[in-house]
Amino acid sequence: MFQMLIQSFSGLSLRIWLLALVNFINRIGAMVICFLTLYLTEYLHYSLTEAGYALTFYGMGAVGGNYLGGYLTDKIGYQKVQMGSLFGSGVMLIVILYLKDFYWMCGILFVYSLISEMFRPANLIAVKINSEEHNRTRAFSLLRTSFNLAITFALTLGGLLIMQGWYFIFVVDALTCFAAFLILFFFIPEVSVPKASKPIPSDTNESSPYQDKIFLYFIVLTFLNALVFMQIIWTVPYFFKEVYHWTEDKIGVVSAINGFMVMLIEIPLIFMIEPRKPAFEWVRWGLVLYGVSYLCLLIPLTWIPAVLYMVFISLGEILVMPFSTSWITKRATEQGQGKYMGMYAIAYSLANTVAPFLGTQIINRFGYNVLWIAICIISVGVWGGFYYIEKEEKSA
Repeated sequence: MFQMLIQSFSGLSLRIWLLALVNFINRIGAMVICFLTLYLTEYLHYSLTEAGYALTFYGMGAVGGNYLGGYLTDKIGYQKVQMGSLFGSGVMLIVILYLKDFYWMCGILFVYSLISEMFRPANLIAVKINSEEHNRTRAFSLLRTSFNLAITFALTLGGLLIMQGWYFIFVVDALTCFAAFLILFFFIPEVSVPKASKPIPSDTNESSPYQDKIFLYFIVLTFLNALVFMQIIWTVPYFFKEVYHWTEDKIGVVSAINGFMVMLIEIPLIFMIEPRKPAFEWVRWGLVLYGVSYLCLLIPLTWIPAVLYMVFISLGEILVMPFSTSWITKRATEQGQGKYMGMYAIAYSLANTVAPFLGTQIINRFGYNVLWIAICIISVGVWGGFYYIEKEEKSA
């Protein structure tokens, strides 16, 4: 078992590990975002409605940033986009620290999100270019593992820093951006890739993902499966609190199962199963696990269904996300790979914006059980959609 664990991490280049380190350092800085609602309402004394508007501007900036990041990656290269995003994010965090006016805050949060989210598609392309086809899915898994580990640190470190004053959380967040910038600059120079080295699929239109019919189907399905997954953040914790009457510490303990499972088993599991089936077959199994996880919440108990939910949703995430990303790298042409990754990131950003609104509306009108059943139905529909586009891709 230990030998297999070591093997699962073998073959990944030093550059991939350094890119994961950059992602880890950068995402530790997500502590500001994790506590942003609290900062706006308790420190700046915004109303909850005003805070909601401000976060909406942040969400719109994220969508624009993913699009712009993908576009610029194709135009000027992934390295310049990553470095510009990291440096610009650090500067914007210092600016936010000195803002109090509501309207200025909305505008600056939009700009900050626009700049910071440009990093994501460029970083995905960097991992793609610096990995090899046989270990690319594991490389993306390592990136996700670094992200999950960083969020865990961000929540802990952010809470400690806030106790010392809000000033510190913004300054430390900015410093993480600058540190990640320096690692990129000194240790991970951009790799030159020969242009037009990859045949263009017959059903795409040169470098444009917007006229790639199969890819557009994929993006719609990705948005829908992200809606399913994002309930883990936006509605499930409220369910635990309102229905199970749990305190925050209990919710935190159960929720931590997700992060620990992803960190501990994703890469070894990907190493074992990747050669056995095509990417979309594993994605479809992940969607089955998504559906099963929400069915568990219909069980009229507390701890058992909650733990089962976290186990199944985590296994589903491990199958859906890295295999989806890996499929895009095979689908995208060399000329348009940034746009492809940008579209993929946009699907998740949009879902992250829509998921809380949709989930809470269903809960308010029909209750939690109807939401869980609706989520299961969406999972089944997305499963069928992935089966369809897999057949379409094979017949093209």
